[in-house]
Amino acid sequence: MMFQQDPNMKIENLSSLAWFTKYVHPDTDGSFSWKEDYNFVWRETKQLASGITSVTMQCPPADLAGNNGITLTYDGAYNFIDPVNAMPDPSLTIKMDQTIPMGQVAVGIGMSGSGTFLVAGQPNLNLVFTPKPEYWIAFGNYEQGQALNLQEVNSPAQIIFPEGITEMNATLNPDYTWSVMPA
Repeated sequence: MMFQQDPNMKIENLSSLAWFTKYVHPDTDGSFSWKEDYNFVWRETKQLASGITSVTMQCPPADLAGNNGITLTYDGAYNFIDPVNAMPDPSLTIKMDQTIPMGQVAVGIGMSGSGTFLVAGQPNLNLVFTPKPEYWIAFGNYEQGQALNLQEVNSPAQIIFPEGITEMNATLNPDYTWSVMPA
């Protein structure tokens, strides 16, 4: 499972999601690949808690330097509308208008078409995300979109990409530690 953390994002009750998942057997190779293409996400939910799976319901593209703001509205169904160039750059801004019911939706951002972070939505709330993601890998039984309790994630290891390196190999060792090195 891959997930992101962002210790610099100062949004209360922000949940990291299982970003990409893949089932594998021992002695099996699996791979994850992505582009740093951001997107906005929302998920209709009554509860955002550890272990709750979140399937992204809408996922329009976002750009830190341009199309970086959007409004979430509700008219019997949720919908992102009015993409704009919002301030400040380089951030992603989600405005929830007065139609948003309390405790019924979670909003956030994602990358490469999948959600990475969600927080409970509420009416008339503006959220500003300034992402500087850290990439992590872990082993266990996770579903894509699942909200994570980071203290309970099995055997996590950060994947740090050295300058100019875009591929890394991560090997789960027999003692459930990771060896991470350039490909």
